[in-house]
Amino acid sequence: MSTEDTHYDWSAFWQGTTGVFSLAGLVMCASFLGFGALVRGMGFEVWPAVVTTAVIWALPGQVVLLTLVTEGAGLLATALAVSFTAVRLLPMVTLVLAKSALPGTGRTPLYFLAHFIAVTLWVLTEQKVVQMERARRLPWLTGLGCCLMLVMLGMNVAGYYLTGVLPLVVAAALAFMSPCFFFISLFMNARARADYFAIAAGTALIPLCMRLVPDYDLAVAGFVGGTVAYFAGRAARRPI
Repeated sequence: MSTEDTHYDWSAFWQGTTGVFSLAGLVMCASFLGFGALVRGMGFEVWPAVVTTAVIWALPGQVVLLTLVTEGAGLLATALAVSFTAVRLLPMVTLVLAKSALPGTGRTPLYFLAHFIAVTLWVLTEQKVVQMERARRLPWLTGLGCCLMLVMLGMNVAGYYLTGVLPLVVAAALAFMSPCFFFISLFMNARARADYFAIAAGTALIPLCMRLVPDYDLAVAGFVGGTVAYFAGRAARRPI
């Protein structure tokens, strides 16, 4: 086994920081700029925007947390709600770590990288990282994650103090760019017919789920649509 197979090439860390200059990075900047303005519009000081970004690192969970705080929800209910929004990231974390980890190396770099894994890192893993040498993947993604975190903290602060210039509805629209980008990225990273079917089925089920289970509409639509697509794909591959 070569040295490349057992040690990460950390020279790729600084190259990873350049990944922030991409369409995904631009969308994140707009989203976190809008979140900063949204936080001020909700009556908070700037520090909740910064702290939630550093700790949660997922806009839906951050918005849910601050919304429930303003509504006076209990600690347990708030923690469960935020945790539930984070479940959607588990498949991404598993996929990215599986494609970037080196066998026989320590787990500490994996734990550190896992905190930064969200939609943007998943998209760039599928588009760029899989083409790299395996030893360079985790350092590149870690560099990108650290750089994104620093930039988005700055966007939070900028958005917060631009609230007088930025209407609340515009701030909300900017924050909404992140899920829009995620939806488009699903098509960009689809590889098989079952992938497209899962996206279409989940989307088609959203109106019904909004009526039946409005608090869990996206989760139920995604789970049911993905499950149907999985079994449909298995049936299609089965020999007659």
